[in-house]
Amino acid sequence: MGEEKYTIAEEFELPSKGLIYSKEVNPRVKLRSMTMRDEMKRTSRTDRPNMLLADIIEGCMVEKPAISVSDMCLGDFEYLLHKLRVVSQGETYEMTGICPFCGEVTDVKVNLDEVQVLDFDLSKWEEMLTVKLPVCGKEVTLNYHTPRIVDTIKAKAEEMRKKSKESLDFEKLARLEESINLVDGAKLSYIQKENFVKSLGVKDGQKILKRVEKLNGLVGLNSEIKFTCGKCGEEVLTFFRYTSEFFEPSDDE
Repeated sequence: MGEEKYTIAEEFELPSKGLIYSKEVNPRVKLRSMTMRDEMKRTSRTDRPNMLLADIIEGCMVEKPAISVSDMCLGDFEYLLHKLRVVSQGETYEMTGICPFCGEVTDVKVNLDEVQVLDFDLSKWEEMLTVKLPVCGKEVTLNYHTPRIVDTIKAKAEEMRKKSKESLDFEKLARLEESINLVDGAKLSYIQKENFVKSLGVKDGQKILKRVEKLNGLVGLNSEIKFTCGKCGEEVLTFFRYTSEFFEPSDDE
């Protein structure tokens, strides 16, 4: 077959600079454009949608990273997803926004190359990795979320729901469990962690969830998009989301 030729291959730098991983990760990543084989894989049925996308990203890397994309932080993962769309379909992305003032639906064109990458602060990241719980006083070291963890949370929640006779928010329980790495410097067993989470005071549990959300938001893209309502003329702030249509072309050309 000879040397494989790509429609486009571009190089990008991970928002984390590769500084947060236990292995040395080269922050410079070169992506080739997707093929129809990649697209058919993307639209296949799966119970692990984020890991599927991570696998597609990894398959489109000209050189493989030191860690799996499934184990990269969500900020790096979403950035690579974003850039893979650019090299595969172009920088123009069409979305709709709903005006909160008059309810008008407005078509919005986004230049993906102009979406801001957040400036990464390693000292802030390291500071946010641990949280002192206000009620029980324990210190929790957090897990930043990854594609693997996000899919695991949904799978665990569904498994808990099937086994339990109680009506609980099992996704919140699973999110808490998957967000905890260490408690007072110690690893907990599966049962210990489950019991720890269930016995947490609501203030402590909410503290963990809010902190890990902030941690995940320290790396990646600024998802804020502003547009002017076509009916009332008000400026509207909305947020960029990776919907199922994200990889579709902007027009029929």
